[in-house]
Amino acid sequence: MANTGQRRHRRYEVKDVHGSLLFRTKVRVRNLSVSGLALESAERLQLGRTYAIRLAGEGDAVDVCGTIRWCHLASARPKPGGEPRAVYEAGLAFEGVFSDMAKGLLGFLEHHVVLSPHQRLTGRFRAEALRPAELEARYSFEVLKLSLSGMLVRTSLEASLGDAFEVELALRDGVVPLNGRVAFVQRDDAAKGEVATQLGLEFLEVSESSRGALAKFIASELEHGPGDPVRTGGT
Repeated sequence: MANTGQRRHRRYEVKDVHGSLLFRTKVRVRNLSVSGLALESAERLQLGRTYAIRLAGEGDAVDVCGTIRWCHLASARPKPGGEPRAVYEAGLAFEGVFSDMAKGLLGFLEHHVVLSPHQRLTGRFRAEALRPAELEARYSFEVLKLSLSGMLVRTSLEASLGDAFEVELALRDGVVPLNGRVAFVQRDDAAKGEVATQLGLEFLEVSESSRGALAKFIASELEHGPGDPVRTGGT
């Protein structure tokens, strides 16, 4: 059912429409080994979630991925304005440590540690020479309501008001790239067997092609006359 209120565009309830949110955050690597690393982040990272990370030094870099094994609030340092800024410490265990990815990681470590990792395979090494890294992960979502200016989704991502994400919305004619900002957050107790959140996303700087794809989908799949059932979209 549409919810007009003071909204710029009519919202429609939808089913079977999905997509993904791209989560990115800057982190500082404290130490690392061939099996994992410890890092600092301004965001709380989800236990058991897989993240991709690029480790970069002077003139070289390696792409790895791993799973968060532990994460806790380390401190709340003051910002320049005096407000506290959360700092989380987390441990990430690499995936595929005996794969080709590990070979690249070994070569990277040899250029950025004092001891050769071949001499101390399970050792951890300080990472002062590494640049700040970017951690990223994809979170799938289910669309609950959709309009030309935003949507309400159900996802496992734990986000905060004002957070911004790249969005990939899968419609019948293909994937629509968007940018969204979180304007509403609510725990979804109706989700069964998993921790889920309802996020209200406001679309930001929508391109003409993306707006056209949204308008076409709404016109062909969702608009209906009085008393007609709401038609559902597909992926």
